[in-house]
Amino acid sequence: MTEVYLFRGKHPLYETLISHPPDGVTYLPRQKPGGAEEYSLYSSSHSMLRRVSDGFFKVLDVPRYVPILQRCDLVHSSRGFIVLGQNPFVVDVEHISSFVGMNHERLKSERTRKLISKALRSSRCGRILPHCRAAEISISLVAKDKAIVDKTNVIYPAVNVELYSRARHKSEVPTILFMGEYYWKGGRELLQACTQLAQTQDFKVIYLSLRVHPPLRVVENTRAKFDLEYIQGPVPRKDLLDRLYPAADIFVMPTYIDTFGYAYLEAMACGIPCIGTRHFAVPEIIENEETGILVKPPLSYFDEYGTGHPELNAEAVDCTNTVRELRDSIDRLLSSATLRMRMGAEGFRTVTTGKFSIARRNMLLKEAYDGSLRR
Repeated sequence: MTEVYLFRGKHPLYETLISHPPDGVTYLPRQKPGGAEEYSLYSSSHSMLRRVSDGFFKVLDVPRYVPILQRCDLVHSSRGFIVLGQNPFVVDVEHISSFVGMNHERLKSERTRKLISKALRSSRCGRILPHCRAAEISISLVAKDKAIVDKTNVIYPAVNVELYSRARHKSEVPTILFMGEYYWKGGRELLQACTQLAQTQDFKVIYLSLRVHPPLRVVENTRAKFDLEYIQGPVPRKDLLDRLYPAADIFVMPTYIDTFGYAYLEAMACGIPCIGTRHFAVPEIIENEETGILVKPPLSYFDEYGTGHPELNAEAVDCTNTVRELRDSIDRLLSSATLRMRMGAEGFRTVTTGKFSIARRNMLLKEAYDGSLRR
């Protein structure tokens, strides 16, 4: 039995490692599965702790480090934390900027870039595990040498479909679910598209607003156009699992800032078709015309090489074309229950037996662990 110390965050994707570890692997410290249902998206305490720790690393002009002194066979570090100590380790990342707390400006520091490269080239670093192909490409922004390329393996996150087995709520009209920010996550575009659709379609929108909220006048004006349930988050995940996902017929998140988009996988686990954007990892998650529909975003936070551009202004961008594509895509799904069922079923297959399944993730993760210990 291989003992792996799992240094993880609170994100639900790590909960599936505790509940469904690879064969022959025991995670330390030993803990019972559970807790993902109580996780709150963007809780204030979590955000404050992250700001303090990342501020500390920024002052020192170093990447994120974590000391792991417990004896084990291997450390699995998450979110770009480089492991200090004697243990060999693997590290998963959603983007090269994970090593600096997603503060893309910090990658301009030559000192920080050199420290990241040195850590990844070291013999103790057995594998680098980006969450997607787009993240793998971004690693080359800092680390281009063959030693690092050869130990980089994409392992997609997985979802525990058992958490999403609630009975679907029946409603008189189709329900669209959105969660995220008003600008970068596409909330503005969704509300504008649905306002246009309301002239010809009957539907309901559940809008879970996170961090950057729409102006109050926008919410009130929109409510006058169609049935809008507006929820200002954060909310416990239990609400998502018990009420919001089961109520949805279509999941829409036209993001142009996410590095992955775990919510798409959660929607697929509920058999819900998704509408997303041609942005970073989203085309790897949503197979266009199979598990959902992709639209072109008004801009993308990342360029083709994965470089983040914090100077971009999402508020000022012209989103006319995106709104039109979004409107037409939602219209197609609203008009055809058959299409919704087909795409929802294919999405469910993808997370149960396909590339986002626990079985496939565990197979690749076991290979990564074993390969790291053979180095």
